[in-house]
Amino acid sequence: MPKFKIGDIVARKSYNYDVLFRITNIQPNGIVDLVGITVRIIADAHEYDLKLIGKEELEIKLRNIEMSRRARLNRSFNNMSNKKFKMNYIREKEPNYFIYQKDKTYKKPGRILHIDGDPEYTEKCREMYKKFGITATVLNIEEKEQYKQIYALLQRYKPEILILTGHDAFIKRRNDIYNIDNYKNSKYYIQAVLEARKYEHNLDNLVIFAGACQSYYEAIISAGANFASAPKRVLIDMMDPLIVAETVAYTPVNEFVPLEIIISNTREGIDGIGGLQTRGQYRVGMPGL
Repeated sequence: MPKFKIGDIVARKSYNYDVLFRITNIQPNGIVDLVGITVRIIADAHEYDLKLIGKEELEIKLRNIEMSRRARLNRSFNNMSNKKFKMNYIREKEPNYFIYQKDKTYKKPGRILHIDGDPEYTEKCREMYKKFGITATVLNIEEKEQYKQIYALLQRYKPEILILTGHDAFIKRRNDIYNIDNYKNSKYYIQAVLEARKYEHNLDNLVIFAGACQSYYEAIISAGANFASAPKRVLIDMMDPLIVAETVAYTPVNEFVPLEIIISNTREGIDGIGGLQTRGQYRVGMPGL
């Protein structure tokens, strides 16, 4: 059996090597603490259940995951780009009155505040927002600390869209999915949503996504989130919350966010992400600024 060290990339034999993890801690009893490197989950396993993933194998697996992820992100981005194009022109209903051309209008997508509990995921999210031309403030705050800081951060940044992410896990051996104590971090997402709703109770004025892999979906939605994970307690991709954020940011304010676009472009579809009827945050004004 190989000697593992913190930082190694591994997969679990008992789960048919389905998820790649980074080792974050090795306990004296041989239990190893793990964090997913492409999905938002934390876990632990005994050393004998782990396989060390070499550099070449890691590159192949990450390349395949990235290809699938980019296809979903691009599909979502293209769907919303078509909506933005249609919103570039605002016309009076009266015929022959006047028409504001594309360069005469002012476009204002929703402002995003994204708080993530993992420093590496935080940086990757920041890069992806920039790549897709989305203005977002992305902060790294540990899951258990998010609810303590959220109200002050909302006062400071005044976003229309709030994303609360990090890692989570349902402890399957405890069996009861409706017991909050059976989740690693769901209680912190719930507390953060409750605090955010003290700042803004209207679901259309502040749109909230919260959760990670296997999170307690029903409780997070009940706390006041518009969107959350995970209805079937499945794994979600690290970029699924960005699909939610981007879709909300570029859906016109006079339309409801297309849930089917969000769900169809996420890793596990309706098993992984769900939500409520919510208005978009994209506004067009005239004349241009």
